[in-house]
Amino acid sequence: MAERALKTWFDYRREVREFDAVLEYARAVSTSLVGKQIDSPRVSYAEQIFIKLLAHCIVLRRLSPDPAKKARSELWDVPSSSAVARCAIEAHDAFAYVVGRNASDAERSFRLMLWEAHDKTRRIKMLDAIGSTASELAAMRATADEMLQKLQAHPLYQALRRDLQRQIVKGDPPASHLSQRELCAECGVDFEYYTAVTMQLSQYVHTFPFSVRQLFMFRAGTLESLRMMSLPLQFVLPFLTRVTEGMRELFPGETPSPPSRTARSMTVWRSISAHGTKSAA
Repeated sequence: MAERALKTWFDYRREVREFDAVLEYARAVSTSLVGKQIDSPRVSYAEQIFIKLLAHCIVLRRLSPDPAKKARSELWDVPSSSAVARCAIEAHDAFAYVVGRNASDAERSFRLMLWEAHDKTRRIKMLDAIGSTASELAAMRATADEMLQKLQAHPLYQALRRDLQRQIVKGDPPASHLSQRELCAECGVDFEYYTAVTMQLSQYVHTFPFSVRQLFMFRAGTLESLRMMSLPLQFVLPFLTRVTEGMRELFPGETPSPPSRTARSMTVWRSISAHGTKSAA
């Protein structure tokens, strides 16, 4: 797995300081864009996803043990930290897909249309599932139908795999026309690393025998428990780094540069996510 060896509380404090530094810089990038007029829907979505990612990272940090004290009475909640970390990584994926760094303008427009159509049809299904009689439903269905027709008329539609075309025709468009492997390749993330990270986080999010046994073996204040609590922070750092750098690319010359130490840290974590590691967890 791709984590640093954590042998002492000092190591944990170092990890937290590193996370705090990157998060503080990401927040500075966000603050520098406050009030800026954005005309592109794609860039506007990117900024909103960035803010959502920052919110996840702030909550993740609050859930993490206080590095200033070895409190054994604290509640160390690995499942909640892992769940928030998964949300942060999913925000990275949405950012990468919507921004489409190397995609053509035509493909970028298709991605936005597909992403929005997925959201609209999913919301309708959720309302249908609870038997909603909201007056807005008819208008929502009409909008969804129009979205689906526009997708089928888009030049990129014919290039889609047949199964994806069928999903759109049936009114069940996916959120992305790329597989996770394809998205990772596009944004320079090692797919094996991505899979290992998300699987390990999901292992604690879901209520499976392993996570249940771990809960009763878990003891706040022990080094092994501290190591597990540090993993969500480590796993999120590469993706926070990548989205922050992506925002800077969208607004060249309009955001602050990172402090030298933070820049070095970001380079290391970006490299880890790009190349992965074969060391065992």
